[in-house]
Amino acid sequence: MDVRKLNDLKATNPYLRLGTDVSELEKSIQTVGLIAPLVISPDNVILAGARRYQALLNLGFTEARVLVVDLGELEMELVSIDENLVRKDLTKIEIEGHLRRAKEIYQALNPIDEVKVEIDNKTILPNEKFLNMVSLKTGLSPKQIHEAINRDEMAANNVKEARKNGDLSLSQTNEIIKLNKDEQQRSLTHLKKMPVREIKNFVKIAKVKGVETAIQETNQDPNTREFLEIEMSLKKLLNKFKQLELEGIELVDLPEQTQKLFKSVMKFGKEDLKDFEGVKQKHSTSVDSSLLM
Repeated sequence: MDVRKLNDLKATNPYLRLGTDVSELEKSIQTVGLIAPLVISPDNVILAGARRYQALLNLGFTEARVLVVDLGELEMELVSIDENLVRKDLTKIEIEGHLRRAKEIYQALNPIDEVKVEIDNKTILPNEKFLNMVSLKTGLSPKQIHEAINRDEMAANNVKEARKNGDLSLSQTNEIIKLNKDEQQRSLTHLKKMPVREIKNFVKIAKVKGVETAIQETNQDPNTREFLEIEMSLKKLLNKFKQLELEGIELVDLPEQTQKLFKSVMKFGKEDLKDFEGVKQKHSTSVDSSLLM
C-alpha cells in the first residue's frame, strides 16, 4: 500500500462520478478515517474511489493511501466499471451501458476457446460464466443482466435518449428493440405515444410489411390510450357481473349507489351506442357491446 499526494492524482477517468453529495462520506472519514484506499494506475489515474477522493479534498487532506493496480488497459477499465456497478445512484441506462462494456471487455480478455470450463460434467460457456460473475457482484439475476445488456446493444441512440428523458418506459423499449436500429430511428416519434400492446401490433406489421406501412396502419389518434383504458374497464365490469350471476346475485342485490352508477353507464351506452361502435371499429378495439345494451 502506497501513499500519494492528492494533487498528484488524475481524475481523468470517464467512469469517475465527481460532483456528487459526499457529506455522509466526509462524516465517516472524520470518524473512522479512510477505510478503503483509492485505486489508481501506475501513472496516478484514479480507477476507483472518486467520491472518497472528493471527500478527502473537501476535508482538506493533502494525501491518501492508494492501491496501485498495474494491469493492462482493458483490465483497468474493468476495475472502474466494477466500482460503478455496485453504486446505488446509477440510472438504468448507465447500468445497461456499463454491463454491455464489461461484457465486451470480458470477451476480449477471454477468447471463447480459452474460457470453456467443466463443472460437474457441465460445460460453462463464457457468456454464462460472465453473467454469473456479475450477478454475484451486483445482486442482479443473470436474466436481468442479460436483458439489460441486450437493451443497450439493440436500442438505437434516439431510443436510449427517449428513455433517458422519460419518454419511453422499459416495457415499451423491450418491444421497440425487436425492430432493427434503422427502423427504430424512423418510427420512434410514432411509437413513443403508443401503449405497449399497440407497439407489439406495430412491430408485427413492420416485420411483414415494413415500417412505413405499419405507421399508416396503426392508430395515431391522441386518445388511443383513453379508449384502451375504457375497453379494459368495461371488460372487467362484464366479467365481474358474470361472476356474480353465477352466484345468483342480480343488479337489484347490489348497493343502491352501485346500481345508480351502472344505470348511468347503461344510459350513456344506449344513447351513444352508434357513435361508440364507430370509435370501436376505428381503433380496432374488441369491447363487447352487449354490455351497453
